[in-house]
Amino acid sequence: MTLCLTAFAQLAFVQGDGERAALLAGAAEGLRQRVGLRAWPLQRQGEVQMVAQIRQVLGADRFDQEFAAGLRLNRQQAIAAIRDPRSTSTAAS
Repeated sequence: MTLCLTAFAQLAFVQGDGERAALLAGAAEGLRQRVGLRAWPLQRQGEVQMVAQIRQVLGADRFDQEFAAGLRLNRQQAIAAIRDPRSTSTAAS
């Protein structure tokens, strides 16, 4: 699940939706934290780079807000954010 969330975060970023990318990256990290998983080392390097790029585009404050909202998403809410980009603001609330 977290691999898929990360991939969708990357896709959102490439498509120019930095807020959704930050939300999905946060969701992936939040789900991993809750179950006690860590990203694989090679995967982690790519995620760190992606997160840095998203933060640069959005600015630290906006990134932190969206990423923190993603951290709070449960699995169902994260799936909803993947399925419907418009659900991002609903899921983040």
